[in-house]
Order: sequence, then C-alpha cells, then structure tokens
Amino acid sequence: MLEWLRTVATMLDSKKMAAITLENDNLRQYGARDLAGFDLTQPVRQPTPTEIRGLATGAILFFYGDNPIKILPQLKPAELVERKAATAQWWGIEDAEEALNVLQSLQEEGHRHDFQPLLKSESLYWYNLFEANPFLKSRTVTNVGAWDYARMVNVARWCYDYGYLSWEQAWKYIDAGTRLALRDYDSWDSFATGFVAGRIMWDATNESHEDIAEIARYLLESKFSLWRDIPWQPYPVG
Repeated sequence: MLEWLRTVATMLDSKKMAAITLENDNLRQYGARDLAGFDLTQPVRQPTPTEIRGLATGAILFFYGDNPIKILPQLKPAELVERKAATAQWWGIEDAEEALNVLQSLQEEGHRHDFQPLLKSESLYWYNLFEANPFLKSRTVTNVGAWDYARMVNVARWCYDYGYLSWEQAWKYIDAGTRLALRDYDSWDSFATGFVAGRIMWDATNESHEDIAEIARYLLESKFSLWRDIPWQPYPVG
C-alpha cells in the first residue's frame, strides 16, 4: 500500500509539473497561461512588435482572462458566446456603435475624471485603502489614469475578437491608450500602481483586488512575464 501511495504521489507531482511547464511555455510563446478558449487550428493574426507593445498595456486584465497577446487567434464558438455576453453585461456593448461609444468615453475622460481629484480631497480615506492592499502598500499612488488606459486597450481588443470592430478600428484605441499611459507614467511599475489603485477606487469592496494585485506583481517580477521582455519604451517599436 505504501509503495502504491508513493507511485500515485509521484504521478500527481509529475502532472502538476507538466501543467506548470505548459503554462510557462504558453506565457513565453503567446503571453497567456491557457489558450483553451481559442481555436489554434484557424488562421491567427500575428501582431507586429509595436502592436504587441500596445496590447501589453492591457496585460493585467488579459492575463486575468487568459487572452494571448503575442498572437490574436479566433475564439471557439462557445467561448465567443460566453465572452460576448459578459461584455454586454459589464460594458453594455453588443455592436460596433456601442463599442466605439465606450472607447471614446474612456479616451476622453473615463473614471479618472472623477477619481483623480479624490486623491487630494479624500486623501486619507484612499491612503488607508491603498495601504491595505499588498501590492500598493509599498508604492505611492499619484495617478489612476492607468485604470482607463488599460481598459481602453482591453475593450478594443475584446471587440476585435468578437467581430464588432476591425483591427484598424481597434488599433486606433489600443495605440491611444498606450500613448496616454506613456505620457503619464515612466515604467511598468508606476503604470501597474495606477491601475490597481484605480480599480480599488472603482469598487473598493471588490473581492478580486488581491488577485489583480498578484497578477500585477507577477507581470513585474516573473521571468516568464511578457513585461520583462517588453521595455516600457521606446514606442512605437523600431
């Protein structure tokens, strides 16, 4: 019996290591841990280095939802239905017109229009909330625009995946969000700080803030993270 248990434990350890190796290989090659929702047998769009850098601006939520960044494959039919429904629920987007309206709003003012002044007028309240977050505890929050800039990239890419927007339409906002981020931040670290803080201001009691903080930390520190391979600047990539 003891030998059998050792054999089972070895098999489970081997499967666990194989799964970890696959995740790391996917992260290196595609920029996502799991591509199960995508049909890799169909033609994929291969983004240019500049486009990959632009998509990397949205990496936190792309990582959270297992969206590859280094390739743009087609979603499987069931996954497409599910993701479109989620975007309709959270964003009110079900067609190109609604997508463009949301993207234009994010570009022009987003949440930062209301949130940024609160960093001064309610500084102690937000300082205490940020201090409670493991990622923000050792960082200084000065600008929460990253919350809007990253989501501009996310929404544009999602709506391209769903067929609501052409790549040219989506890229306009991916590029705009990236340029705004480069204007306001000087590193992936400061950008991630602004994103995590902006998300907390959006919904202070959301239970996934620590998960998002861990993703931000992973992207900054892991040797498998695309942020480690993609410099904050230059942009566009030559």
